[in-house]
Amino acid sequence: MKPMTNSRARALGKKALRAAFKALKIKDGLGDEVINSDEFSFWYNKTRDGQVGNYLIYEVIDSEPTHRADDAVIGREFFAQVDVFSVRGFESSFLADFLSRLEEQLLNRGFEVEMRGEDYEPDTRLYHQILYVSKLFFA
Repeated sequence: MKPMTNSRARALGKKALRAAFKALKIKDGLGDEVINSDEFSFWYNKTRDGQVGNYLIYEVIDSEPTHRADDAVIGREFFAQVDVFSVRGFESSFLADFLSRLEEQLLNRGFEVEMRGEDYEPDTRLYHQILYVSKLFFA
């Protein structure tokens, strides 16, 4: 049996996150910039200094071994953080609906989702929601 390596779990986790984002029609930030203020874009481990608009940043936190067989790691839990930034407030139906659909997409792909840290950031004038997500991957 082939072991589940840390790098493989991370690659699978990032791929699953991108699939969830694309299912919501969130645009990859490496492509064209988002023009419509109601659209979202996403980046991996990147900041958007000085740019206002709706976007997500995701980053890998860790990949922990969870299951072993014959001294080989066959299962790992992938952990990531997704930061959602929006020009709309948390009470807006737009942002509430978006967060609900995002959570649903992540859950449908086998992620556990914990939402924390609703905040307004006065320096960027953006609303910020933090999601901690995790998913088990097996060899």
